[in-house]
Amino acid sequence: MVTPGSIASSARPYSHLAANYDATVGIPFFRSIRAAFEQLIRRFGITFRTAADIGCGTGLFARYLNRSWGVPVIGVDQSKDMLRIASRNCRGLRVCLLRQDIRSLRLPQPVDLITCNFDTLNHLVGDGDLLRTFRNVHENLRPGGHFLFDMVMQCQPPGRARRFVRRFYTARRIVMQHVRWEPMRKIISIVVSVHSPERRRPIIEVHRERAYSAREIGQALYDAGFLIRGIHDAGTLGMAKQCSPRIIVVARRKCC
Repeated sequence: MVTPGSIASSARPYSHLAANYDATVGIPFFRSIRAAFEQLIRRFGITFRTAADIGCGTGLFARYLNRSWGVPVIGVDQSKDMLRIASRNCRGLRVCLLRQDIRSLRLPQPVDLITCNFDTLNHLVGDGDLLRTFRNVHENLRPGGHFLFDMVMQCQPPGRARRFVRRFYTARRIVMQHVRWEPMRKIISIVVSVHSPERRRPIIEVHRERAYSAREIGQALYDAGFLIRGIHDAGTLGMAKQCSPRIIVVARRKCC
């Protein structure tokens, strides 16, 4: 575990991870999300002519939506560093990138489909943040439009904190995630360290996520005006069990 004494330089979230994101976690996760998305789109007969990907990160999914589905896409993220990579990934495509806080989402025009992948909604740690975001997503969808998103659930064992480390390797860097699950607070703390030959000590970023229960998610969707069409285990795409570690939700704005 990286300790305060070993920190040479701390940085804002994603400021250094952004450049290494696709080569470590971004591309592998994108591939799994793409496969799940295509199955669920077919299963529910979802069609769309416009789309937005919120929490778009480096733009991999926004690029996919434009290239594979032939629709204009709006990508939204709060991190200027991630958007810098996204602008490179989406160069020459019908992808409009916006820097916004998704809690105050405001698209240029409503769209038929909004997606939100890879723990983006778990980054909403404040009370009321989830409902506020769902309400803004609802307002930025056309009537009958769909909202597809994933979330990490409160499925870690109760009791004492759990800790583990993930390691990812690129040609010149090692990225490590020191993950701590705090069950009493329902908070996942992630200390990301980026090691490179150019620096004697790593760059450190601290990320925080909140794990929500199925009841909290369902109630927030209902209060925001959504109809829930499906809640799926992200690994199997079957009906989510009582405690699936990660879920994918298909929700729809009412037609009127």
